[in-house]
Amino acid sequence: MNYLIYPLKKMNITQGYNDNYSHSLHNTGNPKDYPIDDNGGTSKKESYFYCPCDEMVIKKIYGVGLNAGNTLWLESTSKVITPTFTDYVTIIIVHPNDSDFKNLKVGQKFLRGEKIIMEGNDGKATGYHFHISVGRGKCSGTGWEKNSNGIWIIKTTAGAVKPEDAFFIDPEFTQVISMKNIPFVYLYEEENNLKYWYVTKSLNVRLGPGTSYKCINSLPENTELTILEVKDSWAKISDREWVSKNFLTGDKPRKIYKTKKTTAASLNVRKSPNGQILTIKAPLMPNTTVAVMATKGNWTKINTDRWVYSSYLA
Repeated sequence: MNYLIYPLKKMNITQGYNDNYSHSLHNTGNPKDYPIDDNGGTSKKESYFYCPCDEMVIKKIYGVGLNAGNTLWLESTSKVITPTFTDYVTIIIVHPNDSDFKNLKVGQKFLRGEKIIMEGNDGKATGYHFHISVGRGKCSGTGWEKNSNGIWIIKTTAGAVKPEDAFFIDPEFTQVISMKNIPFVYLYEEENNLKYWYVTKSLNVRLGPGTSYKCINSLPENTELTILEVKDSWAKISDREWVSKNFLTGDKPRKIYKTKKTTAASLNVRKSPNGQILTIKAPLMPNTTVAVMATKGNWTKINTDRWVYSSYLA
């Protein structure tokens, strides 16, 4: 799923949007935005801003070589999932140094987890850090506008949003040092609220969380599953069955396949109803999860060219 996650490896927010310093002028004027400063947990120049969703594109670069704060505009190329909405997002990053823009250009795209740019101290910044503002929707006009306090703020098609309304924290990606009392939502809290997950492509079922474990079955795209446990990138779907979580989504497809369990001690799988017996990922052990794609007489289709006798499913 295309979650928008916090874009630094270490979160150390040194100024929140409500702090009584320069940022207060951003959200007491009209219109508002809600910037944060984050130095990545160190006073040194060593933190990167990483692509926080499936893909982002550079919409604008401003300030390089000028007596102005260097600014980078990033826009998601598809709608992202946030704690409060699903839509496009635009992010402004301020203070990277001139030298760090040399390999960047408008139109350049980045995939999730790729390094985009390093923190800097351009524009009279106090120490190395990122100044980050988020807006819902796409970049609008020049990408910024002045508010009633004379402060330049982000401008998007749906307006600025608070950082906690935009970013999830993925603890597998970001170590939290300081949130500055901003109530961010952890990604696992969102995922734990999902009752069902759906297979995005034909997916192997294994006896453990890894490719070294025996493959005992396969589930077709759009199979509905419940996750019992997650270990690294593997999801447990029964007492002994695991699938790769990389091929599951919380987005419900138009057509879904419910599942049943096998009851026979050893259940033959056939290429067609009462047809050739298959040996790959077969026969099926008892209590194996199978999808119900279609039925024909006494037979149930469990995947492409895979059929079992319906009486041995429950």
